[in-house]
Amino acid sequence: MSHLPQPSASNKARNKTPVFLPFLGSMNLAVTLLVMLAIASVIGTVLKQNELFQGYIIKFGPFWTQVFNELGLFNVYGAAWFILVLVFLLISTSVCVSRNGPGFLKDMKQYSEKLSLHAYQRQPHVVTYTPQQFDIEAAQLLLKDQGYKTKVHHREDGITIAGLKGSWNRLGYVFTHVSIIIICVGALMDSNLLLKYRELTGDLEAETRSVPLDKIPQKSWLGPENFSFRGTVNIAENQKSDVLFLPYEQGFLVQKLPFTIDVKDFRIEYYDTGMPKSFESDIILSAPDLKTPIEKTIAVNHPLSYKNYAIYQSSFSDGGSLLKLKVHSLKAPENKPLILNTAVDKTESLKTPLGTFKLELSDFKMHNIVPASEEERAQTGKKMHNNGPTIIYKIRNDQGQALEYENYMMPIEQDGRLFFIAGMRSSQAEPFRYLFIPADSNRQLDRFFNFLALINNPIATKQVLEKALPSGQTLEQSGYRMQIRLLTQLMALVRQKGFNGINDFVKQNVPEPDQQKVLDYYTAQTSVALQTLYLDVLEQEKDQNLTDISDFNKQWFDDAITSLGNLPDYGPPLFIQLNSFKQIEATGLQITKSPGKDVVYFGSALLIIGVFFLFYVRQKRIWLAYSASDHTLTIAGKDTKELPEVAQEFQKVVQAVQSKLKVKK
Repeated sequence: MSHLPQPSASNKARNKTPVFLPFLGSMNLAVTLLVMLAIASVIGTVLKQNELFQGYIIKFGPFWTQVFNELGLFNVYGAAWFILVLVFLLISTSVCVSRNGPGFLKDMKQYSEKLSLHAYQRQPHVVTYTPQQFDIEAAQLLLKDQGYKTKVHHREDGITIAGLKGSWNRLGYVFTHVSIIIICVGALMDSNLLLKYRELTGDLEAETRSVPLDKIPQKSWLGPENFSFRGTVNIAENQKSDVLFLPYEQGFLVQKLPFTIDVKDFRIEYYDTGMPKSFESDIILSAPDLKTPIEKTIAVNHPLSYKNYAIYQSSFSDGGSLLKLKVHSLKAPENKPLILNTAVDKTESLKTPLGTFKLELSDFKMHNIVPASEEERAQTGKKMHNNGPTIIYKIRNDQGQALEYENYMMPIEQDGRLFFIAGMRSSQAEPFRYLFIPADSNRQLDRFFNFLALINNPIATKQVLEKALPSGQTLEQSGYRMQIRLLTQLMALVRQKGFNGINDFVKQNVPEPDQQKVLDYYTAQTSVALQTLYLDVLEQEKDQNLTDISDFNKQWFDDAITSLGNLPDYGPPLFIQLNSFKQIEATGLQITKSPGKDVVYFGSALLIIGVFFLFYVRQKRIWLAYSASDHTLTIAGKDTKELPEVAQEFQKVVQAVQSKLKVKK
């Protein structure tokens, strides 16, 4: 009967190894995971991380924004799949180090002095000599002079002296692998695992409303125990804060800080063009464990570090500037604007004949820098032009629908003429569409709104028309009444629907063959009426010469008619004019808590050291094997890298042996 072979001890040990460990420690898995991390890093670099969700919608559209959000691309380094890749890379590298690390460390002290003579003959570099005698001590000293550590092995038929140099090369393998483990640990420390846990347990919910802090539910708060985060907060001058805001999905989370930041001053330096040159904040950091508050001026690339926290100067914004506004009603029969004292970030209610609207003041900008015109460049030599202060606001109706506006405080030159410019758009995904209102001779809006108020006043309009067309002089009584009636009716259409009101009236009431003829006549009569009203406005200004209308006043009328034609598309019948302001600036701070940062730095330093050992430290071995039976000396050498200089270094050792040991081939 034949017997099955019994398994060896090594086979038994191999069989006890779980089958998945070789896979976890395999090079293929490690390379795959590293490629995934590389792709994620590229995405995190190219795609701005942790921006406002609305900004992503504007840039990519609703569909792709939702797709990217589901994939976690807007917060790659905190995405569940990225954390999972880190965990697998950590496990894979740990398995690899545990399985192969001891062998590398052992190889650092392994001289391989017990190899057979036949094994030495198979080394990359080998020569054989027949010396008359072999001096062991001289041979050892020779190798030590060459930088080798030596070990002597006495064989039955002779002696072997093994030399080893550059054993730290093997540390390179260990350091590079261990450094990856350390970097993964540091990255996991900063990957917001606590936030992920609360997300999985349903104890976390993003806040999407713009409400005071005391109205935000507890599910949207994160405590100081949160292990890591990166968020922003805007703090106005002479104000303080102990919270910051973290972008999260389609809203934000409120992060409670274990300290308070008090902004004493904020400064911006500008170039001559008005572009910001630098900005910095004087802040005071107070915490319960600090006997003396920390006072420091932070600037871009000069943060304040406190424990695991870093406070960066990242941006600036308005901090609630005080504004004095003139609210003009576009339907009012008198030019009596409402004077409104308010501030940025406030909401005001405005009552109009068309209902109540909410005025939401979003932002104030002191400088608006645009490229200068070629003419201005030639005159001033400056490439940029400052259009001055603007306010950005929204007007929201009682259905919650809002239009966004951008109004300039000062008139801006266009084609040699000055205009007050007001932009309007229905969503942030659209560009602003601008209304140009001509400035009067005093660079103000008074003439335009006096003109508009006269048009909106049917009684005053009729009186001006009757005064300009006296009865019985140029027309018979019946014709006079018909003319006045026509002009007042045309102005009524203009008041209701603008110039399109006349077009609609003609289409609805005039046979199609006669429409163009009647429309031309009505347009001419409307122009007569508007010119008459305009002359009355000029007469009220007292200093105008009505017998010889200046070119400026003629051009102003043409520009005003264009503006009147665009008013129906301007939205709610309100025009907000910035009259004066007191600027209050706010510093934008980015605060990070990253306890894993130093761990990653240490791992990166270890990686650099490991790579240095791998590339610049070569493990070299040399053997001097003497056989007493046939009086032969075999010199063999081996290097971890077969470079051109390896053969030269081997020959240098051989020549030293020939010279000092007096051997010949």
